[in-house]
Amino acid sequence: MKKLISTRTLGVWVLGWVLISMSPVWAAPKINTSEELRQLANSVVKIYTTAEVFNSFTPWNSGSESRIGSGFLIEGNRIITNAHVVANGTFIEVQRDGAPERYEAEVEFVTHEADLAILKVQDKAFFTDKKPLPIGGLPDIHQEVTVYGFPTGGDSLSVTKGIVSRIEYQTYAHSDLMFKAIQIDAAINAGNSGGPVLSDGKVVGVVMQVAGNGEENIGYIIPTSILNHFLTDLADGKYDGFPRLALITEELLNPSMRKKYNLKAGDPGILVTSVCADTDAEKFIKAGDIITRVDKYAIESNGSIMYLPDRFINFFHQIDMLQVGETLKLEVLRDDKKLDITMPLMSADHTDYNYDEQPRYWVYGGFVFTPRKIADRCLTRSEFDKLDQPKQTEYVRISRVLASSSNVGFHDASMIVDKVNGQYFNNFSEFYKMMNAIQDPFITLTSSSGYEVVIERSLALAEHNKLLKKYHMKADRSEDLKLLDKELKNTAEKQ
Repeated sequence: MKKLISTRTLGVWVLGWVLISMSPVWAAPKINTSEELRQLANSVVKIYTTAEVFNSFTPWNSGSESRIGSGFLIEGNRIITNAHVVANGTFIEVQRDGAPERYEAEVEFVTHEADLAILKVQDKAFFTDKKPLPIGGLPDIHQEVTVYGFPTGGDSLSVTKGIVSRIEYQTYAHSDLMFKAIQIDAAINAGNSGGPVLSDGKVVGVVMQVAGNGEENIGYIIPTSILNHFLTDLADGKYDGFPRLALITEELLNPSMRKKYNLKAGDPGILVTSVCADTDAEKFIKAGDIITRVDKYAIESNGSIMYLPDRFINFFHQIDMLQVGETLKLEVLRDDKKLDITMPLMSADHTDYNYDEQPRYWVYGGFVFTPRKIADRCLTRSEFDKLDQPKQTEYVRISRVLASSSNVGFHDASMIVDKVNGQYFNNFSEFYKMMNAIQDPFITLTSSSGYEVVIERSLALAEHNKLLKKYHMKADRSEDLKLLDKELKNTAEKQ
């Protein structure tokens, strides 16, 4: 089975993200004193988010929705929660258990990749009588954990228990990327997202999501190793992300394959089938290499490493423990010779989903143009060199056509624009500049299959204001393009 290491999308399950709370399956957790419970309750908060909701069909309009989640206090007067609790948030409030007051909060840092966010509250009164929760390590399999949060159905703090049943790589539903996750055998309900999971008085995870195929008593929490990576990353005041290892590998479980590559029974190693072109990995790794060790860990033939005695996990776990800019040590077999390789991890993985930003759009001639990010692709060098646009980072698509007399025949058109008057472009800004620079009577937009959409400039301009009024648009373009207009104007004046 091939594994696309560079994009982390190796998941088998599709996981839900409207999350989360524990059902009280187990006996109530033992709290030593009422004072201990009171202090703990003051360190776990309820989060209220008002979020902006956009529709790609009408990107100039937006609505709103309300969400409830949970969070907890850590050192430095910071609150940890899930990114999906506060994504696209326009107004955020936090509230302690049993208290009527709500305090305004804002997102200080967020990793949509790992579904974590840090909130800050300006009003110092909020932190009165609150103690930060200590962050612990990785729980063991079958270890009992206690979950705190504010699931829907009540206003008071919910305290429930579960058992750790698995620790493995899973798809994080918020980003569709794979990271280490802890599975617990208890139901999870909406509202508990972002709440702490404790064992022996320390946080061992952050409640995240449930299995999305109807399975009962399967919930997932983010381990503290991922949380600590996020916190360490932010030490310099900016978020860099999780490093990307731009390779495709294949397990070496088949006996015939192992013979082909002169591997004996029990020898470690996985096969590199492709190295992603135009990445740092190209300088160090070649297709056909067999990676046998990552840092101090031997890589088993199924791609796992033993990170704890008798505990195995995907070798990407070791990549995740490093920061962008740090170096990775690999031991590889190349043409039956052992090589020690030290390579920098300079790029990061990014989710393909868009959060915390308004849709970018432009309406011209009744055609609604919107950009779409090109997902990280792992192309071989030969595939990359054949690309017409190797540096392209965004597609531009016609997402809708506002019917008018100038675009008759194209009212149902929906396509990816490949060229403008025969010219390629690399992103939405280039497309916009190219369109506005055209002085010819006609603009021809072409798809990769050769389908043409022709816009007569004079008709498009004549009907423009009428269309805006007809479709109740306050603006025919997003704010980023308005800024680009100013830049273009300043450049023209200087010339």
